[in-house]
Amino acid sequence: MDRHRPVRPRHRRPRTPPARQSALPVYVPSQPHYHRQSPTPGAVFESNTTNTGITALIGWINAYCARHVRPDGIPTTHGRLPHLTPRQFRRTLAWFIARRPDGTTAGALQYRHQRIQMFEGYAGTSTSGFRDEVEAEEALTRGQVLADMAAAPYRPRLTGPAGAEAEARLTALAQYAVFDGRVVTDEARLRRIIARHDPHLYPGRFLTCVYNPDRALCRTPASSADTPAMGDCQPLACRNTALTPDNHRALTEHLAELTASLANGDRLAPYLRHRLTEQRTATEAFLTRHAPEASP
Repeated sequence: MDRHRPVRPRHRRPRTPPARQSALPVYVPSQPHYHRQSPTPGAVFESNTTNTGITALIGWINAYCARHVRPDGIPTTHGRLPHLTPRQFRRTLAWFIARRPDGTTAGALQYRHQRIQMFEGYAGTSTSGFRDEVEAEEALTRGQVLADMAAAPYRPRLTGPAGAEAEARLTALAQYAVFDGRVVTDEARLRRIIARHDPHLYPGRFLTCVYNPDRALCRTPASSADTPAMGDCQPLACRNTALTPDNHRALTEHLAELTASLANGDRLAPYLRHRLTEQRTATEAFLTRHAPEASP
């Protein structure tokens, strides 16, 4: 064999890199998807397939309600199931989340987003106008709760640093939202009342915020929001805090949980035990200063 003969490199087929799992599923293009009986595991369905899945879910819900004789099935239009798009589904889901008590805070914690970014993500972009819809639904829900509080004939008075101011704002709201002891039930009318005479009271689990931006501890100098950030609330220190009986009850239950945690304080880290002790002392002193009062 000729030792000086050049050796030609062999053309090898490139190796296919090993498949790896990705944190984000890979989008399946529309055209190839229709030719597959089963898509790649973890792949994202395209819009038409998602629409089909939503329609199938509606059919399953109605079949379930029919089997169990439930009246809360999804109504049909001219004998046909409604056609819902993913955009409508997102907006409906966000609408229900926003109308739940502390829904925006719970949603932000669940999705690890700020409140506005979370709802903009449901609707697409801020230009869709969805933020205004969510805030309007929040205001309507607050208006319904506050009007019911103002109309209650024997409700206990609010206590706390801002309890007297909360009472004054409820009395002012009752002039527009309560007639002959009855709350306005027409949503369109209540929306107009809240838009013109919003008392800026924000009920929560541990407190009812009587929002004054100049003394709100949840508001930073760079913040431009005109609503409180309930997730950053400091109810034991803020002067905007008012307490309903339900708020007082929730704080009392929280105090009991702190006491139970400190019962086995020897098993806790020193720093954690110190912080829990401080929180328990502050909570107990706060509840002692602002005990609930019965209405005359």
